[in-house]
Amino acid sequence: MNINNEKVKKRNLKIFYIAIILICVISLLVAIILQIKDDEKVVSNNNLNTIEDGKSNEYKEKFNELFENKVNYLENNSYKIAKNEEDKEIIYTGYQIDENKINDYDLNVNIPYININNKTIDEFNKNIKETFETKAKSVLNTQNSGTIYNVNYSAYITNNILSLVIRSTLKEGNSAQRDIVQTYNYDLINQKEITVDELLDMKNVTKQEANTKIRNEIKEVQQSVEELSKLGYNVYPRDYTSEIYSINNVTEYFIGEDNALYIIFAYGNQNLTSEMDIVII
Repeated sequence: MNINNEKVKKRNLKIFYIAIILICVISLLVAIILQIKDDEKVVSNNNLNTIEDGKSNEYKEKFNELFENKVNYLENNSYKIAKNEEDKEIIYTGYQIDENKINDYDLNVNIPYININNKTIDEFNKNIKETFETKAKSVLNTQNSGTIYNVNYSAYITNNILSLVIRSTLKEGNSAQRDIVQTYNYDLINQKEITVDELLDMKNVTKQEANTKIRNEIKEVQQSVEELSKLGYNVYPRDYTSEIYSINNVTEYFIGEDNALYIIFAYGNQNLTSEMDIVII
């Protein structure tokens, strides 16, 4: 009887030790898995930080220099398109005027035309014409307006994505200068407009990461603006908690050199101001 009890004790003890070992092994595996996931998050965040710390400020500082009225053919392109005018580039200056009339107007206007036979592109071109060309013609027909109006563009083609960004500056009489920025993005392979969500996916950036980056940068700008306001400067106010800074509401964006994704908040699109904020992802 005592022998049987001893065997039961030894068996139970053996089971206990095995259970302890299994628990330790499982705990170790869980710890390894969690560490791998943490490392993946760090890698993802480091990708964003590399862009921000390395070239983000450089891109922002050179933003005004981008508008050379030409197409920049970058990398990894294999698209085939049907052009409306075979002898012209995929994007060319379709309407141009450089004219100055003393005490009346000063125009330097270069308006692009996207040379692709496609219904989506037709809508793009229609919008460009209505926004920029119509205004230029209106200035020409208005006497003694004292208007200064400039329009320039830049286009990029990389990874079969066409990105076009147009910027206009408008100064009418004694009013403040207004800067308008509009962008157009097109998938040359699938022949459709490409969204900011799709571009983020191509860069392996989540919407949450993009939102965090945007709000952090706008928060810094807001703090600087508030300090200037206290000193008596007339500044355009920001509120980084506003929904306009959600990636879901972003309307102006384009892909530039090194696959840098420009997110542009051009306040002049809706208001009489030249101020804008640019976030690079």
